[in-house]
Formats: sequence, structure tokens, C-alpha cells
Amino acid sequence: MSTTKNAAYVLTSQVILLLSGVIISLGLGRLLGPELYGRYGIVFAVASVLNVLLTPGIVQAIAKHIAEKKSHAGMVAKAMLKRQLIICTALAIIYFALATPLAQAMNDKSLAWLLRAITPMAILYGISAVYGGYLTGLGRFAEQSIQLIIYSTSRLALTFTLAYFFSVTGALAALPLASLMALLYLAHTAKLKSDERTTPTAGIYKLAMPLTMFTALITLFMNTDLLLVHALLKSPEATGYYTAASTIARMPYFVLTALATLMLPAVAEKLASSKEEAQKFVRETIRYVLMLLLPATALLVSTAKPLVMLLYRSEYVHAAEPTAILAAGTAALTTAYLLATVLNAAGKTSYPLTVMAATLAASVAANTMAIPQYGLKGAAAVVAIASVAAAIAMLLGAYRRIGNFIPYRSIAKTAAASLAILALAMSFRLQNKFLLPVEYAILGVLYLALLIALKEINHSDKERLRSLIPNALKKA
Repeated sequence: MSTTKNAAYVLTSQVILLLSGVIISLGLGRLLGPELYGRYGIVFAVASVLNVLLTPGIVQAIAKHIAEKKSHAGMVAKAMLKRQLIICTALAIIYFALATPLAQAMNDKSLAWLLRAITPMAILYGISAVYGGYLTGLGRFAEQSIQLIIYSTSRLALTFTLAYFFSVTGALAALPLASLMALLYLAHTAKLKSDERTTPTAGIYKLAMPLTMFTALITLFMNTDLLLVHALLKSPEATGYYTAASTIARMPYFVLTALATLMLPAVAEKLASSKEEAQKFVRETIRYVLMLLLPATALLVSTAKPLVMLLYRSEYVHAAEPTAILAAGTAALTTAYLLATVLNAAGKTSYPLTVMAATLAASVAANTMAIPQYGLKGAAAVVAIASVAAAIAMLLGAYRRIGNFIPYRSIAKTAAASLAILALAMSFRLQNKFLLPVEYAILGVLYLALLIALKEINHSDKERLRSLIPNALKKA
């Protein structure tokens, strides 16, 4: 299956996941009320941490191992399933025991039983990661994307159904139930053979550890600014504004970094045979990412104010400037993450880990000084500058490892087209925020026209897009 179709599958599933998450967040806020919704948010944050610790590192490590040795794919997956079941069961027991101390630490003992309700997630995440890495390593991105869509849609339906009847308990119960449905699909579609041969798994865990630590560090980097805003400004309203700004500005990140699941095994496989092939693949991937990322950033920066008021309400207008600043930083952070994926695929896992640790430490130190003096704009600026520094460091590291993969001409043309729509959007101010989607559509068409005029979109690109159209539609 072509890389273009694989990328389309990955991006489609991530967009569906993002949209379902937004609908759930907005809907539960109205259905549960502020107090219960706050408790849901705390427990969901804990579930997100469990996901970060148990899923991405294992998925990428297994995918890289299988991409390099596809003949051993079944043996690797079976061995990892047994190991993960033991490890994650132990982690689930530990988590269950820590629920009460964790609730006490947050000064809300009633959270204990809600935290315990998501205990099965520890096991479900760990097992799903094995199947996810297996399918990714074999290049079966369609099945992997369908699994994510099943999780997203089932969670959406289960959350509102159970929340209606069982309030916050039902909303939280939807998390393990949706994960179980997705896991059952993965187990069915993977069809692992039943031979008894095994293979060593220590190497996989050795690779998974730095990948997991990197993901944990970048997750902390994306959240500590909000925690510091809350702690240093001591204003619930300011925290709410910054939460809104972060949610909007980082939408491109959550969609485009999903391409890492495609990049890591592909780069690892190509590096094993030819550095030139790896360079070509990374060059094309970066080119397409920037085609989407730069105009999205331009629109977020130029229309932050009406967008914030459209999505949240007019009283959130104070989130507009932080949104614009964070959007620029998000573009750099997205690039840094994808370049780190290249380094991880090349086996240079310690470099991205070191860069991200230094970035996090610098961001925390700078924010403790910037937030009291400059408020929300100071926090956003620190994060943006730190993200740019991380992107530059990752770029230098990847350049040293695989050589020149930078599409200079494409970057120049894409940047020129993006700056053009940025200038137009900045010069034209909508009087009605509800017309914003129309403005986006017009500017999007203009952006594509500029790329075609600059000959950045060529015959090869058109053929790739054409390959995404189902045969039935082509014949029609």
C-alpha cells in the first residue's frame, strides 16, 4: 500500500479522534456541570498520563523492531503480549492501591473511587500497544486507523449514553469500555499465528524506555505552562483563558504528529537498506507536513480572536493573543517531534531525550520569571521560543544522522503562499464570527491556487491525491 494512502488513513483517524474529543469536552461540560466536569477532567488527565507511559514507546519500539525483521513479526508480538500482560497487571494493582493517596494529595477523597474506575486502562493500554506496534511495523495502517476510529466513535456514543444515566461514573466507564472494543478489533484483525516459538524482548523494552521518556517529557512540556499559570497568577479565569488558548493552538500538533506512527518504521526500514532512500522519504514527508502546517498556523495567528469567541464565547476574548503566540510555537514543536521520530528511527534515542529534557527545564525556569510579569502572553512566548530552540536542535541532529533531507525550494514556496494568506487575513477583519468558516474556505482555495501557480503542487502530487479516490468514484 502506498505511503500516501497510509498517511491519509493516519490523518483521517486522528481528525476523527480530535473531533470526538472536542464534542465530548463541550457536551460533558454542559451535561455534568462545572463541579462534576472538573472531576471528570482530573481523572481523564490521569488516564492520559497512563496512556503516555504505556502506549507510544511500546508501539514505536515494536514497530521499529518488526520493520527491520518482518519475518519475526508474529514471534515478537506473541512474546511481547505475554510480557506486557504480566507487567501491566502488576502496574494496574499498584495504581489501584495508589488511588486513595493520590486523591488525598489533591484534597478530594471522593476522587478515589473514580480513579479506581479506570484501573483496567493500565492493562488495556499495554496490550493494545503490542497489537498497534505489530500492525504499524508491518505497514498495516488501515487496520490501525480503523481501530482508532472504533475507539473514537464508541467512546463518543458510550460517554453520553452512560453519562446520561450514571453521571460522571458513566462518563468515566466509557473509557475502558471503548478501549476494550478497540482491543477486540485489534486482536481479531492481527490474526497472530499460534506457533510456540518465542523471541527475546529485552531489546524492545530497551528501545521503548527512551521513547516513553521522550513522550513523557514532551507531554510535560505542553502542560507545565498551564500549571505554572494557575500556580503563579492564582486566577481561575486566567487558567481558563490559557486552557482555551492551548486547546485551540495545539490542534495541528495532535493531527500531524500522528504521522510519527508512519515515519518511524518507514525510516528504520529504509535506513537499513539505503541512506538515500531514507533522505528522500523524510524530505517528502516534511514537505507535505509543512504544506498543511504553515497555512494552518497562518490562519490561527491571523484569526485567533474571532476563532476563540466562536468556539468558546465572547468572554474568552482574553485568550486570543496567547492563542496566536502558541500557534506559532506549535508549528515549531510539531516539526521538532517529527524530526525526533527520525532520530529515534535511526537509533539515536538519547539525543531527542536530552534535547527535550533541556527544553522542559529551560521553559519551567523562564516561565517562573515571565508569568508574574507578563501574564498569559509571557507564558505563551516562553513556550514558543523553547519550541523553536527544540526544533533547531532536532534539525541539526537529524541532519548529522541522515544527511541533507531539507526541501529548501518547497519550504520557500510554501512559506510564501502561507505569508500571502496571513497578510490577507490580517487586513480583512470579519464583523460576524460565524462567517469564519467561509473565510477559511476562501483562503484555503487561494492557498492551493498559489501553490499551483508557484508549481509547488506538481503532477506527482496530483497523482498521489488521485490514488486516494476510490475506483468506483473514478469510473463515475
